[in-house]
Amino acid sequence: MSQNRASKVKIKPQNNRRKRPKKITETYLHNAGLYYLERYASSAANFRAVMLRKVKRSCMTHKDQNYTQCSALVDQLVEKFIHAGLLDDAVYTRAMVTSLRRRGKSTRAIHSALRAKGLNADQIEQTLTTIDQQTHNNETEAERHAALIFARKKRLGPWRGDREIDFQKELSRMARAGFSCDTSRSVLEINEDDAPFA
Repeated sequence: MSQNRASKVKIKPQNNRRKRPKKITETYLHNAGLYYLERYASSAANFRAVMLRKVKRSCMTHKDQNYTQCSALVDQLVEKFIHAGLLDDAVYTRAMVTSLRRRGKSTRAIHSALRAKGLNADQIEQTLTTIDQQTHNNETEAERHAALIFARKKRLGPWRGDREIDFQKELSRMARAGFSCDTSRSVLEINEDDAPFA
């Protein structure tokens, strides 16, 4: 682009100001909740937290609103969406566990991610066990398969290519991703010619 042409291009100033939050009503929360669920899958607890943040912002702007009354509307909405099948923690947990395993996430990383979404540890463990047994012979094999995916994505072990081997550094990286020392070693020590997904 020539200098003359570049100088004619107008750069619009960025408007970083947030829109003024709307007042909380049952209808507004219902519509906002539907809009959120159209874009994102969510657990009931995470959905509730998202809606409560909307309520908090609105109550800080509109001082005539009562936070307790507005948050009660959120609780009603969560119950309504659960009964309508729009929020289903069992379905959400299953979908998330399946997706995270496919992306090479360890058992520990999956627990951490789903606990952050407000899911129960027992439900996560039960779902993880069921899916691991359905997709592999056992949980150990499923964990190793996830470790293989992780190592391939991060170019570790047999996928490191021509890079210099720093086994300890690679082992540490696997450990930070939540994989045990034994699982990590079994993946990192694979010969390049024997690597799956080659």
